[in-house]
Amino acid sequence: MPDFPYINARVRAMKSRLLDPGRMEELLAVPTLDAFIQALNNTPYGHDLQEALSRYATLQAVDVALARNFYNTTTKVLSFADGKPRALIEVVLMRWDLINLRIILRGKHSGVHQDDIASSLIPAGSLGEAALRELASQPDIAHVVGAFSGLDHPFAPALARGLKTYVATKDPFAMELQLERAYAEHGLRVASGSGGSEQVVRALLQAEIDAANVKTALKLQREERLSRDEKARFFVPGGAIVSEDLFLLVANRERAEQGLQGLRVRGFPVKSFPEDLTEFEHQLDLTMIRAQTALYLGDPLSIDVVIGYLALKYNEVKNLRLIARSKGLGIPRERVRREMIGV
Repeated sequence: MPDFPYINARVRAMKSRLLDPGRMEELLAVPTLDAFIQALNNTPYGHDLQEALSRYATLQAVDVALARNFYNTTTKVLSFADGKPRALIEVVLMRWDLINLRIILRGKHSGVHQDDIASSLIPAGSLGEAALRELASQPDIAHVVGAFSGLDHPFAPALARGLKTYVATKDPFAMELQLERAYAEHGLRVASGSGGSEQVVRALLQAEIDAANVKTALKLQREERLSRDEKARFFVPGGAIVSEDLFLLVANRERAEQGLQGLRVRGFPVKSFPEDLTEFEHQLDLTMIRAQTALYLGDPLSIDVVIGYLALKYNEVKNLRLIARSKGLGIPRERVRREMIGV
């Protein structure tokens, strides 16, 4: 059975295909979308780009090519492993299933066109391009849930439960919450062993749970009509830092500073709660991303290298999508550089 030293050796060989900072700067400097496509064609994304250009218009072709390249990369990484190492990598990749399902649900709730939904998806987990496009093509949330139930995915029961609440409240967040809990329960169960790789995956999951709980609690500050017990229903257990009591303190506008102090004491990576919640979430996401990419230089005998490489690859794809859109919309280079994910 392949172990992580073998898997990591293969992954380290793949890292050489990532674009270096100089190449990214060259792509950022090109003046037009057509020039960007021509330059991207001379990178490891070229094969996927040519195939996509034969079927889609320019910007959509870039989205498809980048997403397909990332999915092929994650599939290749997964092919190196079996047994417990494979199960742990699958848990890490399943985070993208959660992200993609959230994008689809929000899009359907807001009436976004299926092509616009599809352009935001980046397949990586068990949901490939075909499955995600099928879900994005459904006419509404109920049909998305129906189509998803036939895929035998670990999240399917949770999404079905969430649909019942959505029908009653028309609030997609209730469905997202069910998915978050399903991912936390499934991932922590798979990573419940005492080995080094299990501990790394467990810590990764717990950090994601903590971050999600803080984001939710800050949103709940605005819902003064909700009682303490009603707010407690939004808490996702399983994190290492954010207890239910801390969650409820942060969710209470009058006691939020006390909750923040508790988070600081327990080591949560936040200094203050800014007025701009979107900016806070962005900075928290960057902190999480940088922690994951730093794992590439971690234990060579553990899953660290795989997690770090996947984060680096994902950042590259996100940055390339951002550059492509900026060329199509004429956004100034310096503004784009500020929004790019730097590690």
